[in-house]
Amino acid sequence: MNAKAKKRLSKTLIYIVCIGMTFLVLFPFLLVILTSVKSVEEAAIVDLSMPEKILWDNFSYVIEQGNLLRAFKNSLFITGCTVLLTVLISSVTAFVLTRRSDRLSEILSSYFLIGMIAPLSLIPEVIIVKTLGLSGTYLSIILIHVAVRMPLSIMIYSGVIKGIPKSLDESAMLEGCSFSKMFFRVIFPLLKPAIFTNVIIVFMGVWNDFQVSLYFVTDVAKNTVPLSIYSFVGYMTYKWNYVCAFIVLSILPILIVYCFAQKYIVDGMIAGAVKN
Repeated sequence: MNAKAKKRLSKTLIYIVCIGMTFLVLFPFLLVILTSVKSVEEAAIVDLSMPEKILWDNFSYVIEQGNLLRAFKNSLFITGCTVLLTVLISSVTAFVLTRRSDRLSEILSSYFLIGMIAPLSLIPEVIIVKTLGLSGTYLSIILIHVAVRMPLSIMIYSGVIKGIPKSLDESAMLEGCSFSKMFFRVIFPLLKPAIFTNVIIVFMGVWNDFQVSLYFVTDVAKNTVPLSIYSFVGYMTYKWNYVCAFIVLSILPILIVYCFAQKYIVDGMIAGAVKN
Protein backbone atom coordinates (compact mmCIF):
# COMPACT_ATOMS: atom_id res chain seq x y z
CA MET A 1 0.00 0.00 0.00
CA ASN A 2 1.52 3.30 -1.10
CA ALA A 3 1.59 6.53 0.89
CA LYS A 4 -1.33 8.04 -1.03
CA ALA A 5 -3.54 5.04 -0.30
CA LYS A 6 -2.57 5.10 3.39
CA LYS A 7 -3.43 8.79 3.61
CA ARG A 8 -6.81 8.18 1.96
CA LEU A 9 -7.51 5.27 4.33
CA SER A 10 -6.64 7.35 7.39
CA LYS A 11 -8.95 10.15 6.26
CA THR A 12 -11.74 7.64 5.67
CA LEU A 13 -11.31 6.21 9.16
CA ILE A 14 -11.37 9.72 10.66
CA TYR A 15 -14.60 10.53 8.80
CA ILE A 16 -16.16 7.27 10.01
CA VAL A 17 -15.23 8.03 13.63
CA CYS A 18 -16.56 11.61 13.34
CA ILE A 19 -19.83 10.39 11.83
CA GLY A 20 -20.18 7.82 14.61
CA MET A 21 -19.55 10.41 17.32
CA THR A 22 -22.01 12.81 15.67
CA PHE A 23 -24.67 10.11 15.69
CA LEU A 24 -24.03 9.40 19.38
CA VAL A 25 -24.57 13.09 20.15
CA LEU A 26 -27.62 13.56 17.92
CA PHE A 27 -29.37 10.28 18.76
CA PRO A 28 -30.81 11.33 22.16
CA PHE A 29 -31.64 14.78 20.82
CA LEU A 30 -33.59 13.36 17.86
CA LEU A 31 -35.24 10.80 20.11
CA VAL A 32 -36.56 13.50 22.45
CA ILE A 33 -37.82 15.68 19.56
CA LEU A 34 -39.66 12.81 17.84
CA THR A 35 -41.15 11.55 21.10
CA SER A 36 -42.39 15.04 21.99
CA VAL A 37 -44.85 15.07 19.05
CA LYS A 38 -46.15 11.51 19.45
CA SER A 39 -49.21 10.17 21.19
CA VAL A 40 -48.97 8.46 24.58
CA GLU A 41 -49.14 5.01 23.00
CA GLU A 42 -46.48 5.76 20.37
CA ALA A 43 -44.18 7.37 22.95
CA ALA A 44 -44.27 4.20 25.04
CA ILE A 45 -42.21 2.54 22.27
CA VAL A 46 -38.88 4.32 22.56
CA ASP A 47 -37.49 4.51 19.02
CA LEU A 48 -36.73 6.90 16.18
CA SER A 49 -39.86 6.10 14.21
CA MET A 50 -41.92 8.96 12.81
CA PRO A 51 -45.30 9.56 14.47
CA GLU A 52 -48.49 8.75 12.57
CA LYS A 53 -49.66 12.27 13.32
CA ILE A 54 -47.61 15.16 14.65
CA LEU A 55 -49.26 16.38 17.86
CA TRP A 56 -48.25 20.01 18.37
CA ASP A 57 -50.82 20.23 21.14
CA ASN A 58 -48.38 18.41 23.42
CA PHE A 59 -46.41 21.63 23.79
CA SER A 60 -49.39 23.80 24.71
CA TYR A 61 -50.48 21.11 27.17
CA VAL A 62 -47.19 21.04 29.07
CA ILE A 63 -46.98 24.86 29.12
CA GLU A 64 -50.29 24.93 30.95
CA GLN A 65 -50.03 21.81 33.12
CA GLY A 66 -46.33 22.10 33.92
CA ASN A 67 -46.36 25.82 34.81
CA LEU A 68 -43.55 26.26 32.30
CA LEU A 69 -43.89 30.03 31.98
CA ARG A 70 -43.45 30.46 35.73
CA ALA A 71 -40.41 28.19 35.68
CA PHE A 72 -38.96 30.19 32.76
CA LYS A 73 -39.42 33.42 34.69
CA ASN A 74 -37.68 32.01 37.76
CA SER A 75 -34.78 30.56 35.76
CA LEU A 76 -34.32 33.76 33.76
CA PHE A 77 -34.24 35.88 36.92
CA ILE A 78 -31.77 33.62 38.74
CA THR A 79 -29.60 33.11 35.66
CA GLY A 80 -29.60 36.79 34.68
CA CYS A 81 -28.63 37.99 38.15
CA THR A 82 -25.94 35.32 38.44
CA VAL A 83 -24.44 36.22 35.06
CA LEU A 84 -24.38 39.95 35.88
CA LEU A 85 -22.80 39.53 39.31
CA THR A 86 -20.31 36.93 38.12
CA VAL A 87 -19.12 39.08 35.23
CA LEU A 88 -18.70 42.21 37.35
CA ILE A 89 -17.15 40.65 40.47
CA SER A 90 -14.90 38.20 38.63
CA SER A 91 -13.55 40.75 36.15
CA VAL A 92 -12.65 43.26 38.88
CA THR A 93 -11.14 40.53 41.05
CA ALA A 94 -9.08 39.16 38.17
CA PHE A 95 -7.82 42.64 37.32
CA VAL A 96 -6.67 43.34 40.86
CA LEU A 97 -5.04 39.93 41.33
CA THR A 98 -3.29 40.13 37.95
CA ARG A 99 -1.97 43.66 38.39
CA ARG A 100 -0.71 43.09 41.95
CA SER A 101 2.46 41.08 42.47
CA ASP A 102 2.58 40.74 46.26
CA ARG A 103 2.27 37.64 48.41
CA LEU A 104 -1.40 38.24 49.24
CA SER A 105 -2.46 38.23 45.58
CA GLU A 106 -0.61 34.95 45.04
CA ILE A 107 -2.37 33.37 48.01
CA LEU A 108 -5.78 34.59 46.81
CA SER A 109 -5.10 33.34 43.28
CA SER A 110 -4.28 29.90 44.67
CA TYR A 111 -7.39 30.07 46.85
CA PHE A 112 -9.63 30.69 43.84
CA LEU A 113 -7.83 27.94 41.94
CA ILE A 114 -8.75 25.48 44.69
CA GLY A 115 -12.38 26.48 44.10
CA MET A 116 -12.19 24.87 40.65
CA ILE A 117 -11.12 21.56 42.19
CA ALA A 118 -13.08 21.35 45.44
CA PRO A 119 -16.57 19.83 45.14
CA LEU A 120 -19.76 21.60 46.17
CA SER A 121 -20.25 21.21 49.94
CA LEU A 122 -23.95 21.26 50.65
CA ILE A 123 -23.95 20.97 54.45
CA PRO A 124 -21.82 24.11 55.09
CA GLU A 125 -23.85 26.01 52.50
CA VAL A 126 -27.13 25.07 54.15
CA ILE A 127 -25.78 26.18 57.52
CA ILE A 128 -24.50 29.50 56.13
CA VAL A 129 -27.77 30.20 54.31
CA LYS A 130 -29.80 29.51 57.47
CA THR A 131 -27.45 31.61 59.60
CA LEU A 132 -27.85 34.57 57.24
CA GLY A 133 -31.62 34.14 57.19
CA LEU A 134 -31.74 33.58 53.44
CA SER A 135 -33.44 30.19 53.39
CA GLY A 136 -35.90 29.84 50.52
CA THR A 137 -34.93 33.12 48.87
CA TYR A 138 -33.72 33.86 45.36
CA LEU A 139 -30.69 35.62 46.84
CA SER A 140 -29.34 32.44 48.46
CA ILE A 141 -29.48 30.55 45.14
CA ILE A 142 -27.90 33.42 43.21
CA LEU A 143 -25.03 33.88 45.69
CA ILE A 144 -24.24 30.15 45.66
CA HIS A 145 -24.13 30.10 41.86
CA VAL A 146 -21.88 33.17 41.82
CA ALA A 147 -19.48 31.62 44.33
CA VAL A 148 -19.31 28.33 42.43
CA ARG A 149 -18.59 29.98 39.07
CA MET A 150 -16.17 32.68 40.17
CA PRO A 151 -12.95 30.57 40.06
CA LEU A 152 -13.29 29.65 36.36
CA SER A 153 -14.44 33.16 35.50
CA ILE A 154 -11.41 34.71 37.22
CA MET A 155 -9.10 32.37 35.33
CA ILE A 156 -10.67 33.35 31.99
CA TYR A 157 -10.38 37.08 32.68
CA SER A 158 -6.86 36.77 34.06
CA GLY A 159 -5.63 35.22 30.82
CA VAL A 160 -6.82 38.24 28.85
CA ILE A 161 -5.76 40.90 31.37
CA LYS A 162 -2.18 39.59 31.37
CA GLY A 163 -1.96 40.57 27.71
CA ILE A 164 -3.14 44.16 28.34
CA PRO A 165 -0.18 46.55 28.89
CA LYS A 166 0.01 48.19 32.31
CA SER A 167 0.77 51.45 30.56
CA LEU A 168 -2.94 51.78 29.73
CA ASP A 169 -3.79 51.72 33.43
CA GLU A 170 -1.09 54.24 34.25
CA SER A 171 -2.09 56.59 31.43
CA ALA A 172 -5.73 56.55 32.56
CA MET A 173 -4.75 57.23 36.17
CA LEU A 174 -2.48 60.11 35.11
CA GLU A 175 -5.43 61.62 33.23
CA GLY A 176 -7.31 61.77 36.51
CA CYS A 177 -9.47 58.65 36.21
CA SER A 178 -10.54 56.91 39.38
CA PHE A 179 -10.14 53.15 39.65
CA SER A 180 -13.76 52.50 38.64
CA LYS A 181 -13.58 54.83 35.62
CA MET A 182 -10.24 53.43 34.55
CA PHE A 183 -11.47 49.84 34.77
CA PHE A 184 -14.90 50.20 33.17
CA ARG A 185 -13.85 52.68 30.45
CA VAL A 186 -10.41 51.33 29.55
CA ILE A 187 -10.00 47.72 30.66
CA PHE A 188 -13.53 46.35 30.62
CA PRO A 189 -14.15 47.00 26.88
CA LEU A 190 -10.94 45.08 26.08
CA LEU A 191 -12.35 42.03 27.87
CA LYS A 192 -15.18 41.61 25.35
CA PRO A 193 -14.16 38.13 24.08
CA ALA A 194 -13.73 36.84 27.63
CA ILE A 195 -17.00 38.44 28.72
CA PHE A 196 -18.95 36.71 25.95
CA THR A 197 -17.31 33.41 26.86
CA ASN A 198 -18.05 33.84 30.54
CA VAL A 199 -21.66 34.85 29.91
CA ILE A 200 -22.30 31.76 27.80
CA ILE A 201 -20.61 29.34 30.20
CA VAL A 202 -22.34 30.78 33.28
CA PHE A 203 -25.71 31.04 31.52
CA MET A 204 -25.61 27.41 30.40
CA GLY A 205 -24.40 26.18 33.77
CA VAL A 206 -26.97 28.03 35.87
CA TRP A 207 -29.89 27.39 33.50
CA ASN A 208 -29.21 23.63 33.53
CA ASP A 209 -28.39 23.40 37.24
CA PHE A 210 -30.48 20.98 39.24
CA GLN A 211 -28.56 20.29 42.45
CA VAL A 212 -28.60 23.79 43.94
CA SER A 213 -32.27 24.30 43.09
CA LEU A 214 -33.20 20.92 44.57
CA TYR A 215 -31.71 21.74 47.97
CA PHE A 216 -32.36 25.47 48.26
CA VAL A 217 -35.73 26.04 46.55
CA THR A 218 -38.33 25.51 49.26
CA ASP A 219 -41.34 27.03 47.48
CA VAL A 220 -42.95 25.40 44.44
CA ALA A 221 -43.66 28.87 43.04
CA LYS A 222 -39.88 29.42 42.79
CA ASN A 223 -39.11 26.21 40.90
CA THR A 224 -36.55 26.56 38.12
CA VAL A 225 -36.86 24.79 34.76
CA PRO A 226 -34.79 21.68 35.71
CA LEU A 227 -36.70 21.35 38.99
CA SER A 228 -40.01 21.72 37.15
CA ILE A 229 -38.97 18.95 34.76
CA TYR A 230 -38.17 16.74 37.75
CA SER A 231 -41.61 17.39 39.26
CA PHE A 232 -43.31 16.99 35.91
CA VAL A 233 -41.71 13.59 35.28
CA GLY A 234 -43.17 12.32 38.55
CA TYR A 235 -46.57 13.77 37.66
CA MET A 236 -46.54 12.39 34.10
CA THR A 237 -45.14 8.91 34.76
CA TYR A 238 -45.21 6.81 31.56
CA LYS A 239 -46.48 9.75 29.48
CA TRP A 240 -43.11 10.29 27.86
CA ASN A 241 -44.49 12.41 25.02
CA TYR A 242 -45.40 15.19 27.45
CA VAL A 243 -42.13 14.81 29.36
CA CYS A 244 -40.12 15.11 26.13
CA ALA A 245 -42.21 18.09 25.01
CA PHE A 246 -41.35 19.78 28.31
CA ILE A 247 -37.65 19.03 27.79
CA VAL A 248 -37.68 20.39 24.23
CA LEU A 249 -39.23 23.68 25.36
CA SER A 250 -36.83 23.98 28.29
CA ILE A 251 -33.69 23.65 26.16
CA LEU A 252 -34.78 26.13 23.48
CA PRO A 253 -33.41 29.26 25.24
CA ILE A 254 -30.01 27.70 25.92
CA LEU A 255 -29.86 26.28 22.40
CA ILE A 256 -30.60 29.67 20.86
CA VAL A 257 -27.98 31.41 23.03
CA TYR A 258 -25.37 28.81 22.19
CA CYS A 259 -26.04 28.79 18.43
CA PHE A 260 -25.72 32.57 18.14
CA ALA A 261 -22.74 32.98 20.44
CA GLN A 262 -20.73 29.76 20.15
CA LYS A 263 -17.91 31.43 18.20
CA TYR A 264 -17.21 33.71 21.16
CA ILE A 265 -16.45 30.70 23.37
CA VAL A 266 -13.37 29.77 21.35
CA ASP A 267 -12.36 33.42 20.85
CA GLY A 268 -12.57 34.12 24.56
CA MET A 269 -10.72 30.97 25.60
CA ILE A 270 -7.73 31.71 23.37
CA ALA A 271 -7.82 35.51 23.79
CA GLY A 272 -4.67 36.03 25.86
CA ALA A 273 -3.14 32.68 25.12
CA VAL A 274 -1.21 34.06 22.15
CA LYS A 275 -0.07 37.17 23.99
CA ASN A 276 3.05 37.48 26.05
